[in-house]
Amino acid sequence: MKIITLGTSHGAAEKGRACSGTLITVNGASYLFDCGGNVEGKMTDSDMEIRKIRSVFISHMHEDHAGSLSAIAKRFVSYIKTGEQVNIFMPEENAITAFKNWLKALHFSKFDKLIFSLTQKGEIYRDENITVSAVPTEHLFNGEFPSYAFVVETSDKKILYTGDLACDFHDYPQIVFEEDFDAIVCELVHFDVETNMQTIAKSRTKKLIFTHMAPRNIPTIKSNEEKFPYPVYIVEDNMVFEI
Repeated sequence: MKIITLGTSHGAAEKGRACSGTLITVNGASYLFDCGGNVEGKMTDSDMEIRKIRSVFISHMHEDHAGSLSAIAKRFVSYIKTGEQVNIFMPEENAITAFKNWLKALHFSKFDKLIFSLTQKGEIYRDENITVSAVPTEHLFNGEFPSYAFVVETSDKKILYTGDLACDFHDYPQIVFEEDFDAIVCELVHFDVETNMQTIAKSRTKKLIFTHMAPRNIPTIKSNEEKFPYPVYIVEDNMVFEI
């Protein structure tokens, strides 16, 4: 399993940082978690094959997490001719409807290569490489609208992708205190270092990968790295972690 941090910025792109996009690869297949940055361009520049994306998982309906999804859809609809399909998991039914209408407005003529599914709590995806389960969070107005973290498992590895959490991190997934993880990919925007660090330091993980950066938090995390009981990484775009 590899984790590739395609986009690591916060709600807006910064110089050198695109908005949220994390790619997980297993046995040559790719799985995209959030699609806010220029994922198409990032993958093309790094010689990654977009046709190898099997599924896209959108954690919540904010532009910096879903804004470039149409570019991935276009690749499959217009340019990939060998029969591949891509699963697109979205957290709101009206988002699926609206996105389909947006694709029609962009004059997409075919949708047979796009398989849309509504994300709900529990296992949502399984193939020969991975299983993905959705864990509800309360990022959007304390849960008024759905948002999700994702647990990704192979036969011998397990990681958590938090997506965005509530501002006080009260919805930091409890599963990380109960089960062992090989890595946690955690956002660093809605994060009060003094309060939240004490909470996530209890996570049962081998490493913590901070992405979705709030620049104000980076120096504080770096100066407190020794307080975490496992390695902590402050990532940049296009970093690769082998799990």
